[in-house]
Amino acid sequence: MESRRKPHESVRILLIEDSRKTESFVWAALCQRWWGRVSLECKRSLSEALDSLKIESFDAMLVDLTVPDLRSPEALERIAAVAKKVPVILLITQEETDRLVSARSLGIHSWVRKETLTVSRLAEAVGSALEPPAAHTVLR
Repeated sequence: MESRRKPHESVRILLIEDSRKTESFVWAALCQRWWGRVSLECKRSLSEALDSLKIESFDAMLVDLTVPDLRSPEALERIAAVAKKVPVILLITQEETDRLVSARSLGIHSWVRKETLTVSRLAEAVGSALEPPAAHTVLR
């Protein structure tokens, strides 16, 4: 299976996250895997992220479903519209697991539980999203 990107190419990630602690963790995890070849743009809301997507391109998108404007059922549909162009990885908590059924049917690439989030799990999820389209990956 051939990767969409060459090993030396940079990786652009869009993160929707309202916690600076989680943002720092995501940055550290991405740097560990793609040191010197990664850029992370963090937005605090879905609307800010969608505005960025209108003018910039990203290789993958990490979305924390606990961000206030992502809690509505319509939010997943808005994210799914983006998922057709950019692989989306959801960061979820135990409380959001009921939303996974609809997320998977809408084309979300994968998800990672925040309670068990590690550097290697996050790197694996992003790495998988950067590969050519395949079956949806479920990471726990």
